[in-house]
Amino acid sequence: MKPTPLPVGNWMLPKESRLSQLPPERQSLLQKLVLRISRKQAGSAGDLNVFKALVRLGPVLPPYLAFLRQILMKGRIPRTDKERIILRVAWRLGCAYEWGHHAHMAAELGISDAEIRSIAAADSPSWHARTSVLMTAVDELLDHRCVAAATWPQLVDQLGEDQAVEFCMVVGHYVMVAGLIFSTGVQIEPGYLDELSAAAISNRS
Repeated sequence: MKPTPLPVGNWMLPKESRLSQLPPERQSLLQKLVLRISRKQAGSAGDLNVFKALVRLGPVLPPYLAFLRQILMKGRIPRTDKERIILRVAWRLGCAYEWGHHAHMAAELGISDAEIRSIAAADSPSWHARTSVLMTAVDELLDHRCVAAATWPQLVDQLGEDQAVEFCMVVGHYVMVAGLIFSTGVQIEPGYLDELSAAAISNRS
């Protein structure tokens, strides 16, 4: 895996976790299974730190994971568009953890490094009309908690009404996850950010 250099942004990377380690003897069979599956899907030898936090949801965990799988892997918005949306949310919120992971996922789906970098800009002449509408709608949701009246018809024109509803849920979900990451101090795993980016954030925080 190629580490991701962070584009210019107001990035946040928590200095340390605020959660104590949940030892294996205190993990339920479900929690152990979730962590094992997350390791396998990420191709990681160790547990992903965000899932170490999520397993503390206890009985809420199974329905949440079912929702997560549907909102990210299923649904009717193409995966490439979803990664563009998530990267825009990550950049706007300064969530280095989300950016590092989803830049990697976007690259695996064939989105070029140049396009990934362009998402961290106010606007880009390289964007297709569809991408431009998606980025504008993300910005409006984050800034005003509502897609503007003028933008909504454009979003529906690009996605359809059903997918426009799904779009709002995707944005909202990754805002929620960023809040969890910042509040609990989720640390990004080695290899997702290049050393210069991680050091720059650490020195600034």
